[in-house]
Amino acid sequence: MLNCRACLWRCIQPRHVLPANVSNVNLFTHGQRRLRTDAGEYKQRIAQKNGPWAAAAEANTRREAESPSSPTYVQDSFKTSAFAANRKKREIAAMRETPARYETPNLAKLGPRDPRMSDSDWNRRKMELRHLQDPLDLATFVKQELAKGKEDEMLQLVRMACHSMQCVVSWNHIIDHKLANGRVNDAFKIYNEMKKRGQFPDSYTYTIILRGLSTNAQTSGVVERALTVYHSLYAPNSRVEPSIIHTNAALGVCARAGNMDALWGIAGKIPESGPAAANEVTYLTILNAIRQNLIIDAPKGESEEETAARKERGIMEGRRMWEDIVGRWRRADLFIDEELVCAMGRLLLVGSRPRDWDDVLSLIEQTMDIPRLVPRLGSAGRVEAGLPRLRAPNVPQEYRFDDDHLSPDKAPARGDEFLALTPRGVGAVVPNPLVYAKPGNNTLSLIQETCQKIVANKAALEYWELLTDPNTYKVEADFNNLTMRLRILRQNRASSEAVELLQRNMLDKGFTPRAGTFRIAMSTCVRDKNNHNSLKNAGRILQIMTKVLEDADSKAVTMYADLATSFPLAKGSDLIDALTLLHPICKNIRLQLGVGGGEKESSRFSSPQPLKGEEKQDAVAALRRIHGVYDKLIHSNLIAEEAKSPFKAERARLSSFIQRVRFKDSRIEKGWDPPEEEEYRRKHMQREDGYRGGSAEEADGRRYVQREDRHRDGPADEMGETSRNRNNKPAWKNEWARQVERSERRFMYSPQVTNARRAARDM
Repeated sequence: MLNCRACLWRCIQPRHVLPANVSNVNLFTHGQRRLRTDAGEYKQRIAQKNGPWAAAAEANTRREAESPSSPTYVQDSFKTSAFAANRKKREIAAMRETPARYETPNLAKLGPRDPRMSDSDWNRRKMELRHLQDPLDLATFVKQELAKGKEDEMLQLVRMACHSMQCVVSWNHIIDHKLANGRVNDAFKIYNEMKKRGQFPDSYTYTIILRGLSTNAQTSGVVERALTVYHSLYAPNSRVEPSIIHTNAALGVCARAGNMDALWGIAGKIPESGPAAANEVTYLTILNAIRQNLIIDAPKGESEEETAARKERGIMEGRRMWEDIVGRWRRADLFIDEELVCAMGRLLLVGSRPRDWDDVLSLIEQTMDIPRLVPRLGSAGRVEAGLPRLRAPNVPQEYRFDDDHLSPDKAPARGDEFLALTPRGVGAVVPNPLVYAKPGNNTLSLIQETCQKIVANKAALEYWELLTDPNTYKVEADFNNLTMRLRILRQNRASSEAVELLQRNMLDKGFTPRAGTFRIAMSTCVRDKNNHNSLKNAGRILQIMTKVLEDADSKAVTMYADLATSFPLAKGSDLIDALTLLHPICKNIRLQLGVGGGEKESSRFSSPQPLKGEEKQDAVAALRRIHGVYDKLIHSNLIAEEAKSPFKAERARLSSFIQRVRFKDSRIEKGWDPPEEEEYRRKHMQREDGYRGGSAEEADGRRYVQREDRHRDGPADEMGETSRNRNNKPAWKNEWARQVERSERRFMYSPQVTNARRAARDM
């Protein structure tokens, strides 16, 4: 095909030129020719115009073309040749052949294939490594795939990639993932394999291992492994320089495992200066470990004197450590934050001496520049303020008084390490270089707990207003702060303020009180029973509880019923109001005992479950206390005799329900009835049988087939099935009881008994 540059026609250059008398060839400019494709139609139109002369010319042309002397079109011999066929085959083969891929440099060294690895997995890992030539891209990909649960695939990928690049970060991700899932042994296997493959651990590897061991401190042998890894950093052939981060991680393992000997062994080797010196995290870990050891890890059979002496030793260790902390803080070598201050303060609250509790306020003044609102214990200002010297009667006798000032040496008195560093009014011209810690919610709870232990109710309110003031420290109280404040109000017998705190500071601000919150508030009213409004405040708390909680709390209801019974200023109207509030709550408790309460997060059942265990005992005790309120109202002269009839009827219903619960419990204790769990399981199986078959006959048939299968198992099973059932009763006795129950049911629902019951009810 050729393009004519003059006329832009697509022209064909013929291989054999036709004779000159062919009529369908026309001449064009520049000597080019154009073949007409519509030659037949063109001839017909010419014949119609020219008449017989055109027909004769066409016949003459046909005869010349059919004559053997005229030239013919010759077929292209190249297309049918073997050479063209072979070339066509080569072209098709070349098109079918996959193009040669460019192999990346990291695929040149993959090492021998693991025999446990299939060919498909090997090819997939190669395909992934083709796009992961950089160690950073590989580590990012490994971390993303580990989050999807592809542990084995990523381990295969890293094993293949470690022959051509340093992929320590990817190994770290795999080790971290194993430790996060609690597989310590697998993590150490990968750690050892990493070193055998020439991938040397870096500083992050040791940090990840030590922190992972701290999260698995409940596993046996964790402390020994942590010490082995930590001491390997100090080996002569170690490639990693140890830092304080590794020390803090190792201390965390010892602290969580409760191994104080190993903790002090590591802490004793910390240098005083340099990059490996202790920082605030180090001191925080040690202080929390001391406090945990004093509270949790107490020896069994320890007396009160031994407990107090052990706490005294722990407090003294914390005090000596705080002297070091303050010294480094004054030299600007250490930063003190709220978490470190509160850790030291809560350690002091564990102590047995009132001096330890009082020093918490001095600690707050020293580190946060918050002035003491209570004079120091034993000072003249405390006597002038009218506060007693000792407000801790449960403290052992030898720890009640501070006699350090009577010692012959001139050692500093107890509590001097918490004195303010810059006295007020002195050196005001010199700027203070200290950076004080900023108080928060943790500080607010610590101060409130301290005021509760030293019984400083007025100071607790002043501290609360000072810290929550928007113009000073702007601390917004959270739920824990409000709960601690509620405990202070209970100690102060402030029932009205407790109700106000529940309504204004909790409900109005979006906090949802829990069952324990209502118990604290209700106990506040019980302690304030000599107040004329205590029963009314308790009723308001009970109303709030019914609105917030799905099910009534039995212990809070018990305290309210006890308050109504023992209220010295109770009138008839007060008891009637109390019973009016308790009536729907009593129905709710009966519903919890019979059917079950609302769903609980800790329950493994999705459907409501009846109360059992201690919760059931608390519910029955609450019903008995409510029954006592009915007794007090009925057996007193607070209301007229005519008005007592509805209360007598309610008391009778409540009494019968309590007796039924007690009777059922006694039968379960004697083994006459199955436990509640087995009863629930039996009903659940019956419900499933109904869902499967739809009819009782089919369910009985299935049970019969199952029974026959059990009989077929052996003579022992057959004897066990025919002689005893699950309740350890003979089969004949169960069948007899079933027949008696069936006859009693026929009698109870007979027409005669039904008519008699209706007549008695109408009378």
